[in-house]
Order: sequence, then C-alpha cells, then structure tokens
Amino acid sequence: MKIFLLTALAAYIVAAIHSVLGFINQKRALERVAHLSLGFGFAAHTIALIMDWASGGYYPLFHFSETFSFLGWALVIAYAIFFRHYRAHALGGFTLPLVALLVLAANISQKEGDLRPHALMRGEATWLFPIHTTSLFFAYAAFVVVFIASIMYLLQERELKLKHFGIAFHRLPALATIDEISAVAASIGFAFLTLGIIAGMSWSFARDGRVWRNDPKEVLAATTWLLYLALLSQRHLAGWRGRRAAWVGVAGFALVLCTFFGARLMGGYHVF
Repeated sequence: MKIFLLTALAAYIVAAIHSVLGFINQKRALERVAHLSLGFGFAAHTIALIMDWASGGYYPLFHFSETFSFLGWALVIAYAIFFRHYRAHALGGFTLPLVALLVLAANISQKEGDLRPHALMRGEATWLFPIHTTSLFFAYAAFVVVFIASIMYLLQERELKLKHFGIAFHRLPALATIDEISAVAASIGFAFLTLGIIAGMSWSFARDGRVWRNDPKEVLAATTWLLYLALLSQRHLAGWRGRRAAWVGVAGFALVLCTFFGARLMGGYHVF
C-alpha cells in the first residue's frame, strides 16, 4: 500500500542523509542512526511489497513503479550482506542515497495503462515468472554493488597515484578490500543472472515452445551475461584485478541500465 511505501521512503531518506554525513564526518553514531532507519524502512517496504502482491493479484514486477520499488528493496538486502561481511563503512554513503532515489521513483511513477499483468500470467508454468524476475533483480542489485565498488576503487587509486590523500583516501576501504567486494558481488550477480535467464527461457518454452524471441531485452541480457562471464573468467584465469576489472564493472553497469530501461522502451515481447 502507498502509505507503507511512503513510510519506507521517509526512512530511507533519513538513512541516506545520516549515512552520507557519517561518511564525511566518520562518526559511527550517525551510521547507527542510518542503520536503524534503514531497518525500519526495510520492514515498511517489505509490508508494502506483500500488500501490493495481495491486492493486485499478480506478482508485482510489471510496472516501472513496481520494478523501481523491488530493485530498491533488493539493493537494501545486498548492502546489508556486504556491510555485515566486510564492514565497509563507506558503502552506505554510496548505496543508501541510490535506494532512496529508487523508492522515490517508485512513489512518483504511474502504472502504465497498456500493461495487462493478468493476461501475461496466463498459460503454463506461471510459477517460473517470480523465479525469473526475482533472480534478475537480485542480479541487478549485485551489479549495482559491483559498480559502486568499481567507482570507489577508481577514486581510491587516483588518490594514491596523485599522492593527494584527501577525504576519499581516509574514508574509503583499502584497494584489496574494494576489489574483493567487486569480485564477490560480480560472482553473486552472475549466478542470479544465469538462474533468471534459465527460468525465463523455461517459462517461454512452457508457454509456446520458444526459448528465444530475439527481442531487445533478451539480446541485452545475453550481452550482459557474456560480459560478466568474461570478467569472471579473466579474473580467475588471467588474474585481472584492480583498474581493468573496475572499468569492466562500470561497463557492465551501463549494460544493466540499458537492459532495465532501454529494452523496455524499445518494445518487443518483454513489455514488463
């Protein structure tokens, strides 16, 4: 329901502001406030997603407002996992403002009148749709973490190269830690992307006997899959680390944006 999503937005804005201030001032008290607010917002957000699903009667990942909301929710989970494991305090200053922007977009976006979720959900193996879409959105959330880690790496490397030890140098994690976050997030994202593509192909085959329609979203998703496959392969086989991997992470995020926005605007089978 709208009230819960608005509550989540308010809490995420508070979390984002305190996280950014905590990053600048290096005060853990501000970070604790950010995390408390984030937890409260996440609870309200989860209730909003469940109630949308129950009231709409379909899995709420069709309209832009629903996809913005779900991506923000998945990104909170991704942030919580990586913060808990690495204690990378700077991660919140980059991630939580993006969460707030996504939930803001979810609140102000209107549902597209030309989409008919109930019609699209008819046919065989409809249970695969939630697996297909949820896996893809967790993949997108992981790739956002890859992008943020890549930006942090490039900033930190620049500080070291110029021997200009400013605000970024003293607040960002060590290069090795950032690189490990990027590598782990890329691996998780690739696994979810693979599962999402397989579930989507299986659902399509169960519906009308086709696994590939050659529409823009499928082509861009396959290109994204190949790029991250190349990144992970080169990391393991050729020892890619640091700057090169960071720039590939940035390129991969650009492909994710094209898949998320561009393919839908270009039309085709994937109108959701």
